[in-house]
Amino acid sequence: MPDLKNTTLHIGFDDTDSLKGGCTTYLALRIIELLAPLVNFIDYPRLIRNNPNIPWKTRGNGAICLTLKVNEKIVERIARIALETLNELLEEDPNTNPGMAFVKGEIPEEIIQFSREALTDIIEISTAKDIAEKFCFKYYSTGNGRGLIGAIAAIGNPLNPLDEDFTFELLTYRKSENISRKRILNEKSVAAVDNKYSAEVFNNIDEESKKVIIAPAGLDPVLYGIRGENPLTLLNMMGEIEVHEPISSYCIFRTNQGTDQHFKYASSEVQNFNVFKGEIRILETPKTILGGHVIFRGEVISNKIKVDVAAFEPSKSFRNTIRELLPEDKILAYGGVRYKKEFQGFTVQLEKCEIIFVSEQFREESPLCPSCSKRMVSNGLNKGYKCRKCGHKSREIKKNKIPVERRITTGLYIPPAQSQRHLIKPNRRYNLPQKDTYFLIENWWKVTSKSN
Repeated sequence: MPDLKNTTLHIGFDDTDSLKGGCTTYLALRIIELLAPLVNFIDYPRLIRNNPNIPWKTRGNGAICLTLKVNEKIVERIARIALETLNELLEEDPNTNPGMAFVKGEIPEEIIQFSREALTDIIEISTAKDIAEKFCFKYYSTGNGRGLIGAIAAIGNPLNPLDEDFTFELLTYRKSENISRKRILNEKSVAAVDNKYSAEVFNNIDEESKKVIIAPAGLDPVLYGIRGENPLTLLNMMGEIEVHEPISSYCIFRTNQGTDQHFKYASSEVQNFNVFKGEIRILETPKTILGGHVIFRGEVISNKIKVDVAAFEPSKSFRNTIRELLPEDKILAYGGVRYKKEFQGFTVQLEKCEIIFVSEQFREESPLCPSCSKRMVSNGLNKGYKCRKCGHKSREIKKNKIPVERRITTGLYIPPAQSQRHLIKPNRRYNLPQKDTYFLIENWWKVTSKSN
């Protein structure tokens, strides 16, 4: 007989970002608040970022999974509460394609594989529906059905500490009456706490521009979000950041942000909208085009496919590194693939790169006269060189090749924080020890006042 008090339930949902007055993480908090008296949460809500190159993605292409223990007798009730909460928001804004999925027990291997593909590829809606029919005890989708893809992908990415890297993000939320107003944070306090906890937090300040990047710009309920390695540190940090409006609630998410998880499963296959990771040989000197973007022609070493490689203007100083590349240099490129119909070709849009080979480059100069040591000049096509001072001529003397000093070295190069996508692993996170476990702290979420 099954243990009726020990049923594991996974609830995944996605594509609610454009709901009026809401976003996917805010929906998660509302569901958590309603379910908390009835269930035991066994993980933080997981905020899973999927393939960032999908053109029709929601902001950041993020989906949520809630994992909990519940009495088998009320599983249907729990599912109904989650769906009703989703539909309440859906009634406020019908121009979305939300999806929600429910899986009981151990996550099937097919869903785990589906999730890995969602990190790097395009997945058809029909594939998601087939998976849902086979493995979900209940699911829901509306509109074009795309939200179901992210919902299932979030369930299938448990961020097992033994296999996957993970980080945390603490999101604070605004009262509804303040959503239309400008966010006002004391930026000095943000800089101070970022410096204080620098060994455990990341991407809260852009280190190049010194810009505070924890607050979104849109009309959504998020006041700010802070990212780090330890949930207790984030709670302490929240208490030291000065804001000029009340925080209605907060929630800590466990996430694949800042982990490079999409590159872990990427390949050098050149397919439109796919995540790309592969070695590229530079064929032409990079050039700066209209808009400040830097682009060069390269060849994917594994399959000999020729592609354009681009570092876009928002990557700022990263472009200076790309400008220094020369033909025959080699890089390990990390980015996304786009097919440009007007050029009949593919472009790899760089998110970061590792320079793995810096070629030896030479400049040529006319030889010195063997008789008087003055610089010689050409004596005409195929006629060698002559010396204007002493008259010496020679067909055998060749131009001198002088090594050119290169201003780049092998190594990893990453754009500044404000231009990094959510999944990119920032400089601060390199050389950190792997986290092999995590624990739920007591106050991982809290509603301090009703927002509406």
